[in-house]
Amino acid sequence: MSVSLVAVLAGLALGAPARAADDVQVITRDGVVLQHHRVAKATTPVRGNGGTRSDFDGDGVDDLAVSSEPMNYDLPHGATGLVVVRYSSAPQVDYLIGGQSPEGGSSGFGSAVVAGNFNGDRYDDLAIGNMDEVDPGNKAHAGGVWVIPGSSVGLLVGAAKHFNQSSAGVPGASENYDWFGASLAAGDINGDGREDLAIGAYGEAIGTKTAAGSVTVLYGGSTGLTTTGAQYLQQDQAGVPGAAERDDYFGYSLAIGNVDNNRYKDLVIGALRENDGVSYHGSGMVTLMWGSPTGVSSTGATSVTGAAVYGAAGGGDVIAWHLGATLAVGDANGDGLGEVVVGAPGAQTPHLNGGLVAVFTGRTAGLSGTEVRIFTQWTAGVPGTPENDDHFGASLATGDVTGDGRADVLVGSPGEEVGPTGQAGVITLLKGSAAGVTGSGAQAFDQNHADIPGTVERGDQFGKSVAVLNLDDTGPLDAVVASPGEEVAGDTPGYASGSMVTFHGSTGGLVPQFVSWSGGSLRTDRIWPMGYGKRVAGPQSGGGF
Repeated sequence: MSVSLVAVLAGLALGAPARAADDVQVITRDGVVLQHHRVAKATTPVRGNGGTRSDFDGDGVDDLAVSSEPMNYDLPHGATGLVVVRYSSAPQVDYLIGGQSPEGGSSGFGSAVVAGNFNGDRYDDLAIGNMDEVDPGNKAHAGGVWVIPGSSVGLLVGAAKHFNQSSAGVPGASENYDWFGASLAAGDINGDGREDLAIGAYGEAIGTKTAAGSVTVLYGGSTGLTTTGAQYLQQDQAGVPGAAERDDYFGYSLAIGNVDNNRYKDLVIGALRENDGVSYHGSGMVTLMWGSPTGVSSTGATSVTGAAVYGAAGGGDVIAWHLGATLAVGDANGDGLGEVVVGAPGAQTPHLNGGLVAVFTGRTAGLSGTEVRIFTQWTAGVPGTPENDDHFGASLATGDVTGDGRADVLVGSPGEEVGPTGQAGVITLLKGSAAGVTGSGAQAFDQNHADIPGTVERGDQFGKSVAVLNLDDTGPLDAVVASPGEEVAGDTPGYASGSMVTFHGSTGGLVPQFVSWSGGSLRTDRIWPMGYGKRVAGPQSGGGF
């Protein structure tokens, strides 16, 4: 871990609430409020040289943007959610808080958080989804997205942009329960050197078909994301596989990655409830659409349903229910073609909600129900055994944590029972190899591990969210793992602060660092985080169970 991150962790030890150097800043865009609370913290600036995924201050080491619920707040407006940003070099901690509309709105701010370099400079930017945001124009609980640019001094919150379906140039219209911003993914789809943003609205009605779902793509430019050339995707369009049906939830999850090894990254879309109740052999669907110089291509898209992988799962009583709850892309065999990694935490294994992960081979022909490997806790080499409500695959992240040039897959099972303790949670690392993702050498960790702070407790949900990031700029990528149900000293019973732990990458896999921090350690005189770790910013966010 870098010296600066250690310093930040030490400075955020649980104790008296931190005090802000300035009052709360209120930013208003399109009649929607974003609140910003900044607390100064001493750090030692670092300079990293490795690849990064959420580097908002441009020092070559990733920063951490993590969402949670707000509690005990003293703010100009009611709080609809909270994202806390902790930097590797910038000398502050930023608290970004959704503002309550006079029409209400629940805790949707932070429902998805992703990092992406939308203007092509050296600083990553932060996108935050608020799936229940109220549109001031028509009072619909339709959803919205905030985008905040990075800089050498951290996020420039005063320069934040806001988008919803009433924004000029954004396709569609704001309607109740569209859930625009429930999922997000960042990546350079059109190959111009600036990343683009895919926005899921899985509650979107297509005609009279409620909750059929849609995806909007906004493209990066010299000034960041723009609505110029925005694309709108839904299953009743030519070129998009399937057909829009009620409760398909198209856009429930998203990922962007390079599947076919050209300069254009490709878009993967999960439709959680596709064919729900239609087949005994599975449900859900994953769609792959190719990137191109003009954006998402209308030709060559492929899709696979949960029923289509029934044979690859071995048939019998392993069934991929709700395939596409989570998504990621990574080149697991080093051939330049990205594997599409898909979670089905509701899969039958045969245990109900035991969960599985499907890894589709990267290929220029796209997705295939036969070019796929299925992983459960029955798979040879994978630690543990499936049980009811483990939800293996409820969170996913990919990246090279072993330093061999191949992506590994980090899998969260937040419902896993550890001994007699339910919903304690486990994470599993499936390693990449020349043959692709393998169970050989897989690792599993829970909070009873000697080098992981804390202990296993009911409802901790260790692994509810995970991210693979560059935390120390030495060797392979690293990982952070959240336990949003973790209660710490000072918590009211039943109101967990939540916590995060870190792992470093190594040639042998993940190495726990006995470093943790909690929502309780991040309390200020203005706001207390609760359930800290709901989402962690990386290349994609949203989905899960």
